[in-house]
Amino acid sequence: MANYQIFLSHIHEEKNLAVLIKQAIENEFSGFVEVFVSSDGTSIPAGSNFLNRIEDGLISCIGAVYLISPVSVKRSWISFELGAVWIRNAQSIRNEKSEIPTLPFCHSNMTPSNLPQPICNLNAILANQASQLEFAFRSIQSAVGGKGVLRTDFDLLAKKVVAFEKEYTLGATVADLFKSLGCNMSELIEHCELLPPGTKKTTLVLGFTPTELIQKIDKYQQNELAGKIHLVTKDSGLSIGSQGAIGGADASVTIDVALVLEFKAQLNI
Repeated sequence: MANYQIFLSHIHEEKNLAVLIKQAIENEFSGFVEVFVSSDGTSIPAGSNFLNRIEDGLISCIGAVYLISPVSVKRSWISFELGAVWIRNAQSIRNEKSEIPTLPFCHSNMTPSNLPQPICNLNAILANQASQLEFAFRSIQSAVGGKGVLRTDFDLLAKKVVAFEKEYTLGATVADLFKSLGCNMSELIEHCELLPPGTKKTTLVLGFTPTELIQKIDKYQQNELAGKIHLVTKDSGLSIGSQGAIGGADASVTIDVALVLEFKAQLNI
């Protein structure tokens, strides 16, 4: 059984990154550090009281890692779990005992400079930067009384974080776009796979499209998917249906085939 426990706080949508960081920490400090992750299927066994196990983890941990993204920073659980360890650390220092490191790992377009109060007062790192990951691991090493050279390949770990970020941010955006368009995902994927080799773009003819959806597509076109989709509209006007008159236009969207093929696992759910 491990001598020390690190509490890793995350939201459900970021489970894969939590498991990645957990494995990296446990591999580095093999045998005497375990990482508590509520969604990994082992930290909280089936049948256990969820809240009691969370409380136990917060009380017994010698350090905590918080996965902070623009999404998770707004969730109450992250703030609750961060505050619990923050107070424990303050008490420990006042009692002249060991510091309990509280480490925000910023990812997926969150940066330390953009963290809100009071989280911005902590030693946050960019989780996709090898040197900053090493800094965080050295803080953990100090908390457990360890010394010496760290064995982790931080360049490789940073690349894995970047891969997660790409799938988590761009992949989610692509999935939302095609779902908004009402695409049959299986047919869309099959269409792109059957295109002649070297085909880079394909066009989706949407027909009459409500103004609200056109605005959403245009927002993606100007921001997250800039250069990857191209919206064309014509013959704007009104469509009369069961819900009354709806403003819109005939629309088509030209998309990069790579968007579909690269993220087909997320699309075909």
